[in-house]
Amino acid sequence: MRSAVLNISLPMALSLSSDLLAHGGGTNSYGCHNQSSTSTHHCHSGDYNGLSFSSQEAFLAYIKEQSESIATATVTTETASTDTTEESVASTYNRDDYLPAWADDDGDCINTRHEVLIIESRVPVTMNDSGCLVATGEWYDPITGQTFTESSDVDIDHHVALSEAHRSGADVWPTAEKLAFSNDLLNSFALQAMDDSTNSSKGDKDPANWLPPNESHHCDYVKNWVEVKSLYNLTYDDAEKVAIEGILGTTVDYGARKSVAGLLASTATPAGRFSLGITNGTSCGYSPAGSVSTSTLIDFSITPSSDHLNQPVDIIFVAVLGSDIYSISDKR
Repeated sequence: MRSAVLNISLPMALSLSSDLLAHGGGTNSYGCHNQSSTSTHHCHSGDYNGLSFSSQEAFLAYIKEQSESIATATVTTETASTDTTEESVASTYNRDDYLPAWADDDGDCINTRHEVLIIESRVPVTMNDSGCLVATGEWYDPITGQTFTESSDVDIDHHVALSEAHRSGADVWPTAEKLAFSNDLLNSFALQAMDDSTNSSKGDKDPANWLPPNESHHCDYVKNWVEVKSLYNLTYDDAEKVAIEGILGTTVDYGARKSVAGLLASTATPAGRFSLGITNGTSCGYSPAGSVSTSTLIDFSITPSSDHLNQPVDIIFVAVLGSDIYSISDKR
């Protein structure tokens, strides 16, 4: 059975960086100010939220450099053909190299498609007479904002399409890695139940050429896109990167949670993966640090190793702020 990535969002007015301590004083029009206690210039809102500089002069130099970079990118984008891509591959894409058929790795007759339908259904599913295929359930599709109850109405979408992955570096993968990518049941953002007709319109387009009809999902959509590409070390073409960063409001480097090295039980072999992201205020992209002066959203995911699937987990979140310690526990 598939285990979804566990995402918990905790609104907390806490800092995750010892460099961002409480202070007073207002901010300038950029949302930034000087902090006398650390002799730095840092930002709490606006386009530069979460960034810190050695001085105001260093900050203004950064703005100038960013403006020049954006101007250059704009000229490049306007003069490039939207029908071309700078991605190149060493071999011709063949879907059968990635997905000759949905896999059934645990041999229970329920293949990857139907495993996804089971885990994503909001209600217990009903199976066909053989017990191998999902017949009905309840699936919310954030791409369209619609809910479906018949399995025949939804496709299982590869968030990063197989041919897009091929163009982005997967062409050199061995066959086993291609098959694993196509049937990834450990990472919930890799495969998703989607309205079948919308999935057809998406095809193998990247965010420069296609975004969900549900505009409220654009932020999560591109963040999930970056999560998948980061996890599999896939590349971006220029137009794709510009489109993603336009929605994130920051660089593509802050579109995915960062893997965190934590304490492992002696029995945890092989280890799962823990990753965490910090969002300040209403920003879309993640920030390098939180702040005590604004509400901070802490978003983390736990991807278990395959031998820990379907086991309960105790989660304890601890934040240290000066001499104060805050903790939240949860059981899943």
